[in-house]
Amino acid sequence: MNTSMKILIMALSLSVALSVTGCTKKIPLAENQKTYAGTWVAADGTFITIYLDGGGDLKMSGTTVTGGAATITDDSITIGMGPIKKTVKLTEKPKQGKGIWTMKLDGNTFTRK
Repeated sequence: MNTSMKILIMALSLSVALSVTGCTKKIPLAENQKTYAGTWVAADGTFITIYLDGGGDLKMSGTTVTGGAATITDDSITIGMGPIKKTVKLTEKPKQGKGIWTMKLDGNTFTRK
């Protein structure tokens, strides 16, 4: 493969990567959503991280998203970037008990680290 072909392939790859990340619109968390911010981990090691700037990461059920956008509704949380996204049911909103924050997603308990 000649040099100009390699450069063209690299430029196209970069263009695709930038277009996917450029599609991720992050909206900062509203005041009533700030209790969701942090890294939440389940007993099986799956996790979801929600940032105050509206970003999010997750690893669960065979899906991994890094640098996606977090959308929180009354009954679900979605973390996604472009066509890759995962929505989980918000079974129980974040609450604090004995100094430990927990919430339930899809019926599983997650603890904030």
